[in-house]
Amino acid sequence: MRARGLTTVVLGLGLAFGTGLTPSSARAQEPFYLPPGDLIPDSGQGLPEMTVFAPGMRYPLEQGPSYPNSQVYMNGGSKGPGGNQCDAVNYSYPWRDNYCETRSWDMPLCPAGVGHQGQDIRAPTCENKKHQVVATAAGEVTNIGSYSIYVTTPSGQRFDYLHGALDTIVVALGQQVEVAQPLVKVSNNMGNTPTSIHLHFNIKQDVGGVGFVYVSPYMSLVEAYKELMGLGNKPPKGVFDEAACEQLRGWAQDPDSPEAPVAVDLYFGAAKGDPAAVPVQVSAEIYREDLCQPLGSCEHGFELDVPLSLRDGQPHPVFAYANDSEDGEAAELELSPSQIECEAPPIPDGVRRWIVDPESLAAWKLSPFWQAIQATDPVIEAIPQTQDLGAAPVLARSDADPAAVWLIDQGFRRQVADEAIAAAWGFDLAAAELWAAAELQALPEAAPVRPLPVLLKGTGPKIYLLDDPLCDPEASEVDPLCPHSAASTGGDADTGHGGGGGESGGDATTLPPMHGSSGQHDSGGAPALPDGYGQDAGCGCDQRGGPAALWMLGVLGWRRRRR
Repeated sequence: MRARGLTTVVLGLGLAFGTGLTPSSARAQEPFYLPPGDLIPDSGQGLPEMTVFAPGMRYPLEQGPSYPNSQVYMNGGSKGPGGNQCDAVNYSYPWRDNYCETRSWDMPLCPAGVGHQGQDIRAPTCENKKHQVVATAAGEVTNIGSYSIYVTTPSGQRFDYLHGALDTIVVALGQQVEVAQPLVKVSNNMGNTPTSIHLHFNIKQDVGGVGFVYVSPYMSLVEAYKELMGLGNKPPKGVFDEAACEQLRGWAQDPDSPEAPVAVDLYFGAAKGDPAAVPVQVSAEIYREDLCQPLGSCEHGFELDVPLSLRDGQPHPVFAYANDSEDGEAAELELSPSQIECEAPPIPDGVRRWIVDPESLAAWKLSPFWQAIQATDPVIEAIPQTQDLGAAPVLARSDADPAAVWLIDQGFRRQVADEAIAAAWGFDLAAAELWAAAELQALPEAAPVRPLPVLLKGTGPKIYLLDDPLCDPEASEVDPLCPHSAASTGGDADTGHGGGGGESGGDATTLPPMHGSSGQHDSGGAPALPDGYGQDAGCGCDQRGGPAALWMLGVLGWRRRRR
């Protein structure tokens, strides 16, 4: 909260000093207050306390607008610059704290140890006995003095309302009052001591290690005023336009930050909060011309492709929520939830390589949720199985050609052709080991790394990587899995690589495009791994902002945005 207060300092100081603001004009002037502890110069040492000591309390005046500020150091005050208490400057934004303002009262929480116990509040106008003071919380009237009313809540917290006119009091000592119940009207009553027309408001409560003391009411008043005047944080809005196998798309905007992108959470399989749901986060920042006029800005669209694991011919519900840019609370989008039912894509040609454990799955940054094609066990078994996938990827480059990066894979070297392929696999090219050229060249060269990783998953716990066979060219004549092996082709050395029996066909490019919006994609959660593969490791996809997020940006690609 303190960080947000710093923003308030900068923005609040730039506010115009108008008069007679209506609720709508107050809304346009947000933030309407200077930060807590920012007292008028030479009026004392303030306390920069951001704590809301009375969360959810009602504002103590029945109606707004209202103008908390100093009665002593503003116009018409005994130590003010002159003028009259009804001058327009006293009835204008921004608010100004005067808790701990110079006084002789003992105040252990104030930097000086003495000071003003609460906050002075001006009503909408400088009219005596017109504006109603109401209870900020339910409780018992525990004091009615010559110019004060105390209401104590069941928890022991006490709210003080001072300077009301005695002849306007509408409660009695010992009476139980409800929230917003009228108490008295704003006046200048202070017994025999002159004061201005205002409400002095205190909050007194137990503070650990200090005792029953007056605490700063300033931020509690700020939050209560937002609620009274409709200045509070507004929930995000948007529409889940389309849930189709070709694409999931929609838009979202936070009215409080209308130009900024909004994070959108898509939940697959169940609603938010359900442990069975798989969350994926995207950023609503894609240019959409149809949004420009109604929203006032254009870059609020989001797009996402359906994960391969959900392209299984079965119905899957999808829920969409936009996150509030200020408090992080989520609001469900219109037309959510929706449902997808997508046929499985053809299985590309290749061989299958067993990913032996969840640690290997995580080390390779592979995601069954995003990359696994669901297939029947007979179809998977018909695809030739070769070397298991190694425990973790090892990248190398030679001192003779440092620009070329190779994946060291079970004793073979495989070229990583470009940065896009590296991103698709989650490879960190900068972390490639530097090898002697002779040492690297001594390894037999196998097929280059495929453009995209594709996994296979049947009914059991095993997960396979669909890949090109690893072959030693010198031994290709006797290796039945080598693409140019006579054993694999029946004597035809020009036949393509083997594998892929049953329903498989095509190549990696025949898969549906796996690209989404320009935000991170987070497919974390237990459903990303099958039974038997553990729930705390192996997915490599629930790392917001980390390597897995960067990997997703590559594997799913970026939608180009118009600017």
